[in-house]
Amino acid sequence: METKNTALILVDVQNAFCSADGSYIKRGNRILNKGQALKNIKTLLSLARKNNWLVIFTKLEFKPDYSDANLLVKRNPEIIKLKGYIKNTWDSKIIDDLKPKNNGIVIAKNRYDPFLNPNLIKALIKNNIRKIIIAGFLTNVCVESTARSAFDRDFEVFVVKDATSSYSKDLKDSSLATIGKHFGSVASVKNLEYIK
Repeated sequence: METKNTALILVDVQNAFCSADGSYIKRGNRILNKGQALKNIKTLLSLARKNNWLVIFTKLEFKPDYSDANLLVKRNPEIIKLKGYIKNTWDSKIIDDLKPKNNGIVIAKNRYDPFLNPNLIKALIKNNIRKIIIAGFLTNVCVESTARSAFDRDFEVFVVKDATSSYSKDLKDSSLATIGKHFGSVASVKNLEYIK
C-alpha cells in the first residue's frame, strides 16, 4: 500500500460514545457492534503508526454554557441535562485505549463536520495529504459528514466499513452505500492494501 500523503481520521472515539457511562449512551442510545468496531479501529491505528500516516482524532465538545452548540442541543436537549460533551471533561476525552501520541492531532468540533474547524484543513495541507481514511462514530452522522466534506475539498476518501458503526444497521448500510457511490470508496480493514 502506498503510504505517502495519507491521513487516518478517527471520528469521535471519545468517552461520550465509546464508554458505558458516556453521555450518548446515557441518553438511551446504542452503537451496534461497538466492541468489534473499536477493535478494528485499534488495528487501523497501529497500521497508521507503522506506515507513518498522519493521525487525526476528532471530538465533539462544547463550552460549559453550550453557547456554541445552537441547533445541536436544541434538537437534543438531553445533552444539556446530562452535561454531555463539555470541553475538558471526561465525556469529551478520547478513550484511553486510543490515546493520541505526540504526533497525533486532535481536532475539536462543535458540529458534525470537523472541517468547520479550520485547523483540520491546515493540518492536511501542511502535511501534503491527498488520501484520507476515515473510521469512527457514527457512520451516518459525523463519519458521513467528514467523508462528504473531505470529498468536496478534493481529497481521496476511504471509509473503513468495519471500523465504524451506528445505532441502526439499515442507516449504516445506507450511509456506506451513499459514500461509495458519490463521495469515496468503502473498504474493510483487511483490504486496505488495495489503496494505491
